[in-house]
Amino acid sequence: MMNKENIFAYNTKEYKDFLKEFRALDGAKHMLIVFAGEFDTNRKAALDELKREVYDDASEIDLSEDIITPFEEESYRNIDECVESLKTDASLVIFRNAEQLNGAYTGFTSSVVKYATPQEKYFLKKIKELKVPVVLEFKDKEQLDPTVTRTADAVVKFPAPTSFIEKLAWKVKNVHVHGSHFLSPRPE
Repeated sequence: MMNKENIFAYNTKEYKDFLKEFRALDGAKHMLIVFAGEFDTNRKAALDELKREVYDDASEIDLSEDIITPFEEESYRNIDECVESLKTDASLVIFRNAEQLNGAYTGFTSSVVKYATPQEKYFLKKIKELKVPVVLEFKDKEQLDPTVTRTADAVVKFPAPTSFIEKLAWKVKNVHVHGSHFLSPRPE
């Protein structure tokens, strides 16, 4: 079951408490942090804030580029190589496009529950070897599954803007002229 105490929105009292805890770690201990939500401006600001806290360049890895593939064995090799390369250099690791861990719904299933993919389970197990804070960035909070939220030390949500001006600016910024990124929706 999810620990509701570790799930909170950006710029709340709980988020400020999380930042205090993050500062106390001083970048020397593993902590799994999940950033999830559509409001990428706030997500970027929060990532920049964490980077400043560790006084170092963060290692940023895009999971959708040659790390997580549909083939389990290939993904395991890629994850092993990635984690091994980060063990000595990193003070903060940011994994972008974490939706890639979840696979995709095909629409040809009778299940309404999304289970963790084998790649996701293996990835979560391997990143525990990193003795530094790790951020998983989900652009769509609907792509989170219970395995990730249960494993995370903190899940920070970045909901879409609520004021008219913020909504307008956000919608204009998110218009795609050429192509688009279609995430497979979770069943209700």
